[in-house]
Amino acid sequence: MNRNMRLVVSVLFIVIIVLAVAITRFYSKTEKTAYNGAAQPSVDKQIRSGSDADGNRIFQDGSGLFGIIDSSERIIVSPEWNDIAFTDGRYCTASKRLKNRELTGCIDYEGNITVPFVYSGIEPAAFPERKLFFATTADDGSCAVYDENFTPCFPCTWKNCRADGENLILETGQGTYKYRVSASGIEFKEASVKCIAGDILTFNIELTDPRLLSKLTPQIIEAVSRDTGGYLEFAYTRRETAPDEKPDSRFSRCTPLFPDEKDIEPVLSEITELRFKNISVESDSVSLDVSFKGKTDVYYKENGKPKQLSGEYRAELRFAGSSAADLHITTGGFRKQKPDYPAPEPEEEQEEPTEQNG
Repeated sequence: MNRNMRLVVSVLFIVIIVLAVAITRFYSKTEKTAYNGAAQPSVDKQIRSGSDADGNRIFQDGSGLFGIIDSSERIIVSPEWNDIAFTDGRYCTASKRLKNRELTGCIDYEGNITVPFVYSGIEPAAFPERKLFFATTADDGSCAVYDENFTPCFPCTWKNCRADGENLILETGQGTYKYRVSASGIEFKEASVKCIAGDILTFNIELTDPRLLSKLTPQIIEAVSRDTGGYLEFAYTRRETAPDEKPDSRFSRCTPLFPDEKDIEPVLSEITELRFKNISVESDSVSLDVSFKGKTDVYYKENGKPKQLSGEYRAELRFAGSSAADLHITTGGFRKQKPDYPAPEPEEEQEEPTEQNG
């Protein structure tokens, strides 16, 4: 993903976060809570042990709610939170009861909401060179990843997130992605994505080339996997959708395997090679080519006799879209138009009857 694409994706994600913050403020009615006057109300408080690097401490008032005082015992965050925890940074995680649920987000040292209260929990994930945070959404249990400044690391949530040494492992329902977390950033290292070609074949797309992964995102890889699987089903069965569904126009500009061979039955047994090529990711467009080889058994008849041959056949697919979310197959087809038939067997000659002398 180039710099322009990253900027657009980041802006969109930030807009979503801003909207979520606004909604949270509407429900929580949270205002700026730092006391700026010399006189402060008297609050019965119990100080929690421990402090942050600046000497700020968390306290609990008589009603059981939490706030923050500075090193001079001055209240800087009013006691209105169900819990507060320091994060060794500019923000604190906090929880609050909203819409009959206890939700977690982040606040700054003036009590302003900086990460929306849409999570059931936010936990630190320690890597050897830096700290990240995993936030579990309250609605569906998916996981968002934040950096130490609580900036989103990705423009999406994940089915599962975990730390494995220096590696960040992210999972969707379709793929598993490995990133190396270092002081300089988060580097895409590996991708393993399931590709399902209907009832024909299921295989994994495995990517480890750093030059290739530097141009790709999980969203692009999964879009390619989805339409590649769909094309394979169409190419081998010439069936785009189930009979009771509306016709699928994804492959209107694609050709099936051996389109002019009517009396054959091709069976795909293995994808032996798959390559991503000509990748272009701009702020308003994404395009790439994919080629693959399919090991295929072809069943046919010759002179009324059933025959079988095996071979590998290469296909070329073109993908394009205005973004990774809109990426789809535009054209596709196999290079060869017919199987590599062997030379036909000569027909057996009938022996002429020998004339016998009486």
